[in-house]
Order: sequence, then structure tokens, then C-alpha cells
Amino acid sequence: MQSIRWLSLLAAMCLVPAANAQTKPSAAADGELLVPGLKLAPGLVTAPPASADQQRTFLEADQIDGDTDSSTRLRGNGEWRRGGTVLKGDLIDYRQVEDEIEATGRVRLLRDGNLVTGPSLKLNLSTGEGVFDQPKFYLGTNGASGTARKMQFRSNRRVRLEDTIYTGCDCAVPAWELRAKRVDLDYEKGEGIGYNGVIYFKDVPILASPIMSFPINDERKSGFLVPSFGINSKNGIEATVPYYFNIAPNRDATLTTHTMSKRGVQLAGDFRYLEPSYNGELHGEYLPGDSRYGSDRYFFASRHTQNLGNGFGLNWNYAKASDDQYFRDFTTTSLGQASAVTLEQSAMLTWGSEYWSGYARTLSYQTLQDPKAPISPPYDRRQLHLEGARYDWGGLDLRMESDVSRFTHSTTADGSRAYAYPTISYPMVRPGGFIIPKVGVHLTQYQVDSFNGNQSFSQSRVVPIMSVDSGLVFERDTTVFKAPVTQTLEPRLYYLRVPYRNQDRLPLFDTDLADFNFAQVFSENLFSGWDRIADANQLTAALTSRWLDPKTGVERARVMGAQRVYFSDQRVSFPGQEARTDGRSDFLFSVYGALTQSLSAEATVQYNTQIDRLARTTVTTRWQPARLSTVAVSVRQQRQAASRLAQEQVDVAFQWPLSRQWFGVGRVDYSFEDNRIIEMLAGLEYKSDCCWALRVVGQRYAVAKDEATTALFVQLELTGLSRIGSSPFQALRRGIPGYQTINPSAPAGSVFERYE
Repeated sequence: MQSIRWLSLLAAMCLVPAANAQTKPSAAADGELLVPGLKLAPGLVTAPPASADQQRTFLEADQIDGDTDSSTRLRGNGEWRRGGTVLKGDLIDYRQVEDEIEATGRVRLLRDGNLVTGPSLKLNLSTGEGVFDQPKFYLGTNGASGTARKMQFRSNRRVRLEDTIYTGCDCAVPAWELRAKRVDLDYEKGEGIGYNGVIYFKDVPILASPIMSFPINDERKSGFLVPSFGINSKNGIEATVPYYFNIAPNRDATLTTHTMSKRGVQLAGDFRYLEPSYNGELHGEYLPGDSRYGSDRYFFASRHTQNLGNGFGLNWNYAKASDDQYFRDFTTTSLGQASAVTLEQSAMLTWGSEYWSGYARTLSYQTLQDPKAPISPPYDRRQLHLEGARYDWGGLDLRMESDVSRFTHSTTADGSRAYAYPTISYPMVRPGGFIIPKVGVHLTQYQVDSFNGNQSFSQSRVVPIMSVDSGLVFERDTTVFKAPVTQTLEPRLYYLRVPYRNQDRLPLFDTDLADFNFAQVFSENLFSGWDRIADANQLTAALTSRWLDPKTGVERARVMGAQRVYFSDQRVSFPGQEARTDGRSDFLFSVYGALTQSLSAEATVQYNTQIDRLARTTVTTRWQPARLSTVAVSVRQQRQAASRLAQEQVDVAFQWPLSRQWFGVGRVDYSFEDNRIIEMLAGLEYKSDCCWALRVVGQRYAVAKDEATTALFVQLELTGLSRIGSSPFQALRRGIPGYQTINPSAPAGSVFERYE
């Protein structure tokens, strides 16, 4: 949310003339010397400094009268200059003794690219005190302008504006204005205070506050941020009012009240800190007596990272919610967070040196269950991990990974696992290819506690692992559609040998079947953890061809294919899982192409040769012919058995101009298997020719198996001022690939969001 900084842009109006400044001389109107004692140079009239502290003053007019020792009067097109300050007027009286200046008739005060005009000005240059009647101001830094009944210079660093009207709109008839009874600007403190301020849009008041505090420079400033309003199907009408605390240059906080018509008032707070050796943030939310849920609701999260020195570090990540339903009730813009099933609670002490690194970690989870789709909670873990590496030691690469972990669970057997995995490889890499033989041995020891009448037991496992990875790279210069390209041909062979070891009794602490893809097809294990090490006697063959831009090296197109050949049947598997018996894996094929500068597409298929069907298909394409014009389509399909689809999903998202000023946005993510919309987003954006924009966006997304949330976002954007309403940007940027704001010159975010 954009900070209420509606007069902060007046920061550039440090209009008090500087006493210690210098400027280039200007030509006199007629060159006539009328002031005794003034020094005449060709084309200019200058007054010598009255003291050592005062810089030279330059005068110019149709007629100059007076005495340089007492007072000077400039008549007709008068111009007074000192430093970077220029004052013009029909009549200017400059009293040197008092160091005071008074101007009437078409008065213009120019400083740092900012201009103030009015009928009369009186200013004491030494004290900075003075009055500018009925000023009109223009700020060259941002094009903003405004008027006031009176501008009082209270000192060299303080200004008061009375009955002020301000706008950042450069239209002939501004679309919006800010009107305040009084505004005090303190340049020493870098803050401004507005009293009885009201924002008018199309002459209709839309936001008011009896007092507003705002920064008048680029520094962060404590104060209220713009409130937001919205409608949510679970919470009713919502209003959020944040207050920002600028504690120090490297610390800040935000306190937010979130009022929901169906639930009550929620309090939320954020605190962030940044030091040379550590940084982190705290976040908390609390809703006392949720009227819909029937009890208190809360969420707390803390993240910390610290460098302790001498190679040691410390970090933690802790999150906890009051109940399983929390994110499904209170998240209105993020499908990923609303469907979160685990919250991590971890702390880690790390250590590293030239060849060795390690950590001690405690890790547990809070599992947020969906009653209609329950899951098994993961194990909590206490862990000591150590690994080392020495590369190119006489041409050899040496690695060692070791780990000792204690696993605990609320509904199944606890246990401990210790393993060590030393490996040695000899990479032979040349410009045209490579071959990397590698050998290692995985040594594991388990101790499983007794559980539900089963006796405790221990078991060890020793598994040697050997592999040879090899590949070649061929290149040639060619053309595609008459455009020069460099084409590569990259065959790759990967042989893996792992003997069988019976692992049926071993527990499954942190292991699952790995996803079959181009990365996994060259890995040492079918499983994602070390509780199962699959036996293997297999060869993976792959072929890749790329088309590269010869000048930039950008990949214009790519074709990849890979398949495993098994020389023996699989024997290690999960309980209840059918072991593989066929001699070949599914065939992986991928094609990518940047067909034009604006159109790209990628397709990946997994083809099962045994059933002669596609087991998995993913197709994505994106077309972005111009700014604010993008269409993205994604199709995902996965087959669980020969005749049954486990997943079939289509995702279409777009941002498209409907006319010169109207833009449509939308997204539909539909699951054919569940026969439901996973997420739907639809809205309109309007960009006016006169510095304002409007967004109306509706969103509905699934948060559980049979549960969905609907939200409405309405936001009015006043260019140069603020965004008012509920922001849809998080939903739009996450849901629509390549989404761009229709008004890029608008405020980027709050002071809090720009924290560095």
C-alpha cells in the first residue's frame, strides 16, 4: 500500500533562499548604473558581499535605484539572484542592512527547478522568515502543482502552507486534488504534517483524515499508510489500516488493524531488522474471539540469519498457526499459501571451511489437515550433517557426505539413521566432450524403536555405487528461416551400476519416489531420499540439439530426448509398489522454441512404450506481441494407469487491450479430473488520459478439497499520489505470466515495501 505522502512531493519546495550560495552573473537590462557604490562590469550589476558569510548578490532590472550600503530598488522586470535562488518581480526592494527582500507584482521565485508565483513576497534572508501571498507552485522534479492562500517561511528550514490545494495531475482540469487546511513542512526533521486533509476525485471527496504525517524527502517516515478495503466470501467486508514505524535506518515495523464484518478485528504486526552480521523479520497476527470460528485465531512467523564468524552461522525459520483452517480463512490473494499443508519450525547452526562444511539442525512441522483429504504428517528431525569436497586433486574429485539423524513421529515408530557416502571421480573434460567415471560406497546404520508391540531392531546396509557419465558436443553453422544460427548435437550416455540389497525392513523417514524427468534420469537413485537405494544395472541415452544465436548465444530452439535401458529387473521398491520388470523406461521428449520475438512454446511428453500411450504431457505457450498484451496457455495431463487419467488440467491466462484505455485480465485453471475450477480470475483495468486508473478484479480459488474462497478487489490509482482500495497485484502477477501494470509511472509501493 502506498504511504499517505500526498504532500511529500512538496519536499522539493525548499524555497527559502540560501544565504551561502553563488551563481553566474546575469546581464543587466540596459547596462545603466544608477546606484552609487555599485561596481559595474560589462552587462551586469553586482552588490559586493556585506560580510564574509554572505555570497555575492546579482541584480538586474529596467531601472535600479538606491544605495548599496542600505537599500536597493529594482523597477520593471526586476531580477534578484543569490546562489541557486532567483527572484523576479515588477518591483523588488532589497534592504542590505536587514538582509530583507520584498517583491510585488508578478512575483516568481525559482529554486532547484521548482517555481512559486504570486502577487507579493516578503522574506528575511538571514532568519528565513517571511510570507508569500496566494502562491501557485510548480515542482519540476515530478510535475506536481498547487496553490495556497498563504505560504509562511517560519525559518530557513520550516514552511507553513495555509488552505493548500495540491495535485500531481498535469491535465488542464486535474482529475484529483488534495486539499488541506494547513500543512507544516520541517526540512530539518524531514517530515510534514497535514491538518484536515481531504482527497478529491472528480470533485468528490473519497478519503479524509484530521491529521496526516508524511516524509518530505526520500527517507522513510513513520505514519499511516493508505488503508485498503475489500470483500471476501469468508470474511465479509474488510478494511485494513496499517501504521508504519521508521525505527532506524536498518529497522522498521508495521502495525495493522484488519476489520472483517463476519469475524471481528484482527491485529497484525511486522518487524524487520538488518545488520552487517545478521538480519531477519517477525510477523504476527491475532484475532480475538473469531465470531465465525468461535475461538481466538493467530499466526506467528520468525526468520533469522546470522553470521557468527570463523565460518559459523545461525539461522531459524519458525511458523505456527492456531488451527488447520487458518490460511484457508485469511488468505485472499495467494492460492499457494491458502493451500499450505505444513509450517516449518527449524533452527540450524552451520559451519564451513575450505574443504568441509556441516550443520546441526532441529526440524519439525505443524501439519494443517484438510478433513476431507488428510495426509500423513512428516517426521520431526534432529540432525548432524557433515560433507567435504576436494576438487582436481591430481585430477581426482573427492567428496564425502555423512549424516546422523533422529526421527520422531506421533503415530508411527521413531528411529535413528546414520550414513556416510564417500565418492571419488576422475573427470576428463575437453571442449568437444567429457567422460566422468565415479565410484562410491553408501554405508547406513538404522536403529528403530519398538512400536505397537513390535520389537526395536537395528540394521545396517552397505551399497557400492558406480557410474560413468559421458557426452559429446558437435557444432555447425547453419540457417533457420534465412537467419544464421549455430546448431549443436549433444549425445550423452550415463551408465549406473548399483547391486541389490534387501531393504524391506528399513523405515521410510524422509524418502519418496522421485519424479521422472530429465534431471532425475541422470541421477543415482530412483528415490528422493536415502531410506531406499534402488538396485540398478542400466544405461541412460540422451540426445540434445540446440539452435543458438551466434551473436548473443541465446537459445532459440531446443529438442531433447532420453530413455533408460534396464539390463535387470528392479527388486527394491516401496511397500505395496509393483516393481518394474520391463527392459526400458518411458521415453522422455521435450521441444522448446522461441518461434518469434513474441511467441514461445515448450512441450514435454513422457511416453510409455509398454501400453503405447502418453503417460504425462505438459504443454505451455506464451504470446506477448506488445506491452500490456500477453496470452499464456498450459495443458497438463498425467496417466496413472493404462486407461485412467490421474490429472488433466488446463490453465489459460491473459492480459489484453480491449480498446485504447480498457484492458481485460483473466485466468482459468480447470481440473477435468475433479470437474472443478482450481482458480478463476477475471477483471477490467481502465487507464485514463488524465493521471488515474481503475482496477476491478474478482478471484475465486480452491483452498481445500470441497472448499473455495471468493474475493473482490477494487483499486483506484491516482498517478503521483497513491493507490486507494484493495490491491489485486499479487494475484495478477502470480496468476498471469508476463503481467504488466498499465500505469508504470504510478507509485511502486509503500515505504515499508521499499525497505533496503
